Amino acid sequence: MHFYLTRDPADPDWLAQAAMFHGHLGPWLVLGTMIGRDAVVRLDTPGFWKIDVVCWMPAERHRTPFTCILDGLQTGCGATTGKRNLRLEESAQVLARGWPVVHVLRLPEADRPVEGMTYAARKALHETLSGVTPENLEEISRRLAADDVARLFDIAPMSPLEMALCGHGPDDQSPRRPTGGH
Repeated sequence: MHFYLTRDPADPDWLAQAAMFHGHLGPWLVLGTMIGRDAVVRLDTPGFWKIDVVCWMPAERHRTPFTCILDGLQTGCGATTGKRNLRLEESAQVLARGWPVVHVLRLPEADRPVEGMTYAARKALHETLSGVTPENLEEISRRLAADDVARLFDIAPMSPLEMALCGHGPDDQSPRRPTGGH
């Protein structure tokens, strides 16, 4: 693996920015960025302070390269670990669907209740990721970046149970995570 700090002219801006932030181009980074970008559109939010993101992985996957998805989520939607609105969790209940599962919630505003989307990796994505090697890392990353996030993940509105597992209720007007200011 080598550091990817110069842009390939064929890369979309978002991909180049994510790779520059992260230090190299990898599939987990790409997937997180794609989820973050898709979620801010679906949830009609600017992201950053108006969002809460939980990435669910088995405890044995709380290491690189799997945790690189967090840098992708950060670049895709602006949630960060420092603001405490981006976190990595483990739950057998959530992970029964497979991994990764990402929950992205738009936090409540004056006239809009909390709303969220679930992104659960499809079997074909698991198969693609199992074939990643240092030699094909960038090739697979670019192939994923050119794909449709809806083909890679099952995407659905979050259920009340999923919201509760993330620390929010459907009528939540006071999220448990800080949502503004420093």
